[in-house]
Amino acid sequence: MPGTGGATVLNDLPEWVVVEEILIRLPPKDILRCRVVCRWWHSATSTDKFMLDHRRRQPLLPILSQVVDPQPPKVHLLFSFDAGASQQQLCPVIQIQTYYHDTLHASLDGLLVVSHGSVVSQYFICNPVIRKCAPLAKPQAQQGFYPRIVGFYRHEPSGGEYRVPWVSSNAQDEKTFYYAIAVGSNSTRYIGQGCTPQPTSSSPSLELALQRGLPCSSILPPAHHRSSLHWILQKHQSWDADYIMVFNAASETFRLMCRPARLPNCLHETLLEMDDDTLALCSISSVKHTIDVWVVHDYDAETWSFKHRMNLTGMDPSVLVDPNPKDTIVPRMAVLGGGEMLIQFTWLCVLRFDIDGKFLGYVKSEDGQEIYLWVTWHYLQQSIIPLPLFHEMREDDSANQEPPFFIGL
Repeated sequence: MPGTGGATVLNDLPEWVVVEEILIRLPPKDILRCRVVCRWWHSATSTDKFMLDHRRRQPLLPILSQVVDPQPPKVHLLFSFDAGASQQQLCPVIQIQTYYHDTLHASLDGLLVVSHGSVVSQYFICNPVIRKCAPLAKPQAQQGFYPRIVGFYRHEPSGGEYRVPWVSSNAQDEKTFYYAIAVGSNSTRYIGQGCTPQPTSSSPSLELALQRGLPCSSILPPAHHRSSLHWILQKHQSWDADYIMVFNAASETFRLMCRPARLPNCLHETLLEMDDDTLALCSISSVKHTIDVWVVHDYDAETWSFKHRMNLTGMDPSVLVDPNPKDTIVPRMAVLGGGEMLIQFTWLCVLRFDIDGKFLGYVKSEDGQEIYLWVTWHYLQQSIIPLPLFHEMREDDSANQEPPFFIGL
């Protein structure tokens, strides 16, 4: 830090060493502090390359949700969970008030897309590290159609523009429309349309399936892998869980990808990107309480290989099956670093396992107490990336408005 003469001990080092070997390794909050040391440090840490390279060094931390007020409007606390700290750490990220359970809709590069509001939800993009938020546009609602956010991606051909894809579906005639809205824009752009295909006696080819129309993507967040978004298709009599839908974020085109053979007595399947950058499908058995992990052996050839089975039969049944059937939930999973996973079978607790199925403990509060938490399927990778707003939004100073909810990092 500056001495009495205004110089630092780093002044004798080459600039590239200071930037690429020292500043790049600092935590995000320390980068923000370093920006006030001198103009050169501020300039060097504000380039797109530096901010993206710095973000890539940060761990992907699962985001957990806690409902504070059980009655509408509910108060949701979102935490990022770090199991690699000296002891497991729950770090508050955002506090939001809403009627609905799902308040966090997408995350990418340290940016979160959230909804807020007790009656009519408003959508916002925010970066909890720099404590900034701005409103997001949504597609104009058509009668009988229900739009929802299905992902978040960076469009490299446009220079790294951040875009939010929406799907609008009609349950009556099963039509599906996909739209994309660039962050900071009010313009809705159509990117795909389809309808649920008619049932056939045999599974259609991938090409024929796409010709019949795009199916509705899963309600779960997509798995990001190889610059594409991957969803497990919702079960339907014509889409019999044989395919994964893939959205190429560069070309903004859809395709279908083969899956491993479905296992018997499967309760739920989840797509995850493991910490070794491989795409995995986790199949949870409803009878044997086992989790089979499949990984993509050859992505281009769409071949899968069985990796291992996590056997949970030795666990206390109360953490695997809720005693009140009305409270039973679809199992939720998240990947931690170092070959660990978070798994939630009931409303009562979030469990930590290693990749071999060994139970490592419960996720607890700072004072060691067990608290009711919800695995959101989203991750926070802390960054100093500013809100990607267009010029017209910057003129309105939207990013500097006081957020209507608490941002806690």
